[in-house]
Amino acid sequence: MLDLLSPYMVRAYIGVFLTAFISVGGSLAVLRGVTYLPAEASHAALSGAAIAIALGYFLGGAVDPFILAVLFSGVTSLLVAVSGRKGESMDAALGGALAFSLSVYAVARYLIPADLRVILDGYLVGDLLLLTYRDVAMLMVVVTFGILLLIIFYHEIIFVCFDSEGAESMGLNVKKYDYLLFFLIGLSGGVASKTMGSLLVFALVMVPPIVTYRFSKDIPRFLFYTFLLTLSTGFCGLFLAVAIDWPTSGTISLLTSFIYIVTLVVRR
Repeated sequence: MLDLLSPYMVRAYIGVFLTAFISVGGSLAVLRGVTYLPAEASHAALSGAAIAIALGYFLGGAVDPFILAVLFSGVTSLLVAVSGRKGESMDAALGGALAFSLSVYAVARYLIPADLRVILDGYLVGDLLLLTYRDVAMLMVVVTFGILLLIIFYHEIIFVCFDSEGAESMGLNVKKYDYLLFFLIGLSGGVASKTMGSLLVFALVMVPPIVTYRFSKDIPRFLFYTFLLTLSTGFCGLFLAVAIDWPTSGTISLLTSFIYIVTLVVRR
């Protein structure tokens, strides 16, 4: 068993805390009606990380996978927003982006050597105990940037989520705030790919907002409850994983999924 105050655990605590913040991006996706967008953004992060690792291998340079992972997730979300505003189906745009992302990941994984595949696969199924201080620092920068944007444009974003036509009639640049909203959702998916892995984004970024939305009476409570649920399940799952020697991300996801099933049964 690991020491609960070891550097591995301390970095994992920070990772859970930051993941609780990015779950707010999942809340915005629920409000906007694009619940699956964070998951797709995390899969786009896979292609970004794959390209970065492949470029570093073939060109002999050092390209940080996390930077391209977050960039690809944000850009992909923006492209989905553009498609939706042009009258195209967002579901179709999400499907095309998903196919492209996984194709790039599969090809790059085949081309790079085995020791680099481990790094790439870390974006597929993450492990909080493997976070480095550099990872934590970069995660904090991206999350802080996203939080600041949300705080500054909070009222406009929420207005656009609920009544875009009314917001436009009042003179708001709805397109700009809609793009900003999708970009923030994309950032949440990109960060989650590093902390939890793309396959488990559903559990810790999408399930908590879906659960708390049923029991929240206003938007501030909804965002706070989402943060609180993600934080509590993240820490409980982390401690449970260490106690029984299970993978951290998988254990946290199982715990979150169990809570979802229980609340579903209770509500019915």
